[in-house]
Amino acid sequence: MDGVVSLLPQPFYDQVYLLWDQLERDFGLRGIKVTPYPHFSWQIADCYDSPRLKAVLEALAARTRPFKVETAGLGLFTGGAPVLYIPLIVSSQLTDFHRLVWQTVDGLGTGISPYYAPDHWIPHISLANEDLTPDLVGPVTRALVPQKFDWEFEVNNFSFIYAPCDSTGELMITIPFTG
Repeated sequence: MDGVVSLLPQPFYDQVYLLWDQLERDFGLRGIKVTPYPHFSWQIADCYDSPRLKAVLEALAARTRPFKVETAGLGLFTGGAPVLYIPLIVSSQLTDFHRLVWQTVDGLGTGISPYYAPDHWIPHISLANEDLTPDLVGPVTRALVPQKFDWEFEVNNFSFIYAPCDSTGELMITIPFTG
């Protein structure tokens, strides 16, 4: 899966990476490191037209000013392969910008994930996925509950993560917002 994402700024980038290391050390969870860049996703797909994607993201980034977002607590996508995450608080600015990103990159990818479509998107920073099991959800959550996840940070970039099947994702580009 490829992704149009925004990398987290410091110190949150390092904080998330330290959380991933803690979950690997304490629970053997390392599936999250398939995409080893702390981020949240705007859209993911099986494949993108990379040169065209880069051009449209550069144009959008040139018109976009960095903006603030907030996070709160922990969230869980349930099911046989649960995902533990830090949710971003949904604001009208974040929702409107997400719709703009979708309109801008429309038609540049194949196999677009419907979970990231504007009407279904739950913006989040993944902490554990791929190898988090239902049996580990409780112990992992208990380990993280004492920590505070009420963060505020600036979204200031687009990045493109290329992740061919069965390999670690590679950061292809990062484009700063300069509008």
